Amino acid sequence: MKQTVIPMKSDARLFIKCSADLSVEGSEESTLVVIVDHGDSLRMREENGVYRIQSDTDCRLILPDTAMVTVEKVGGDCQLKNLKSRVIIGKIGGDLKLDSICGASVESTGGDCHIYAAVGAVELARVGGSLKADGGESILASGVGGEALLYNFSGTIEVNSGDEVLLQISQSNVPEIRAKSGSDITLYLPENAHCQLDLKSGGEEISVYAGGQEVDLEVRDFSMPIGNGGAMVSLSAGDSIKVTDREKAGNDDHESFWDEDHWKNFGFDIGRKVREGLKIAGDSMEMALKEAEKAGKLAGREVERVFRDLDETRFRHGPHNNVVGFSMAENQASSSAVKTGPSEEERMLVLKMLQEKKISVEEAEKLLNALDR
Repeated sequence: MKQTVIPMKSDARLFIKCSADLSVEGSEESTLVVIVDHGDSLRMREENGVYRIQSDTDCRLILPDTAMVTVEKVGGDCQLKNLKSRVIIGKIGGDLKLDSICGASVESTGGDCHIYAAVGAVELARVGGSLKADGGESILASGVGGEALLYNFSGTIEVNSGDEVLLQISQSNVPEIRAKSGSDITLYLPENAHCQLDLKSGGEEISVYAGGQEVDLEVRDFSMPIGNGGAMVSLSAGDSIKVTDREKAGNDDHESFWDEDHWKNFGFDIGRKVREGLKIAGDSMEMALKEAEKAGKLAGREVERVFRDLDETRFRHGPHNNVVGFSMAENQASSSAVKTGPSEEERMLVLKMLQEKKISVEEAEKLLNALDR
């Protein structure tokens, strides 16, 4: 397992691809934490605040909750949590789970889709399995293969499902609803609800127990106001339709579908790990600077010692204080001197000091560079 921690601005943009399962979580930290099963499966690059992340194995991302996230493609399951910017989601091979997000646009998910506490509008083009959503503004689900269970949405609701549709509304002013089902439709309203019903039943079975009225009909079409009337509620079912304010839909299994077992081995104390990671990085940088400073001072002393040794063993001063061993005329301008690099004796002396471990490789390189000047 590999973990990477890097600083990240709050307005960063991310484009993500994952061949396996993906988890994206927002946090208040100004860092990006990337955890993958295998280090060589991760490819990541950044340009002008835009990050592109691709993983061939399970991948978990913890990032600033205000970052703008686009999930382009996921081969397995995908979950996104605690994000304050609208998310864009492409193709998900397995299940999709959205928790506490600020709206989403989803192209497709091959499995089930679960949504909890969405702040902005949610748009789902295709859900291969069932859809369950609890809490949010508006929702548009134009193609749901299984059942659709929608609770406590305050804005426009539009859903087209191949199986049963269940809707629960909490506020008295019922929002505009357009629901189509291949099976039954059940609508739960509060006792003081206000709306206009337009019902179409393929099974010719319509029941209304709301607004002080009791209606049981074996008809295909039926319309009536509830309360003082209001927004249009259009329900079209392949089988029966039931509208009631005398019952409440059971919806207490939020925890059951947010199964964290799959990610528990990826879990850790984010704050502690990030702080530790940044501290280690800071300590390493400080140590590296100290070592560089130490190496520089040592290299300087070694350069001086090399020149002293060379001066004693080979270079002698002539009568005009010219260095013997260089073809330098007495009256020649100093600017005309050309240094062609360390001499063979200089190189041999540096190599000897390196062999005797009196200096390191880095210090030897600095000595040769100094002699080259």
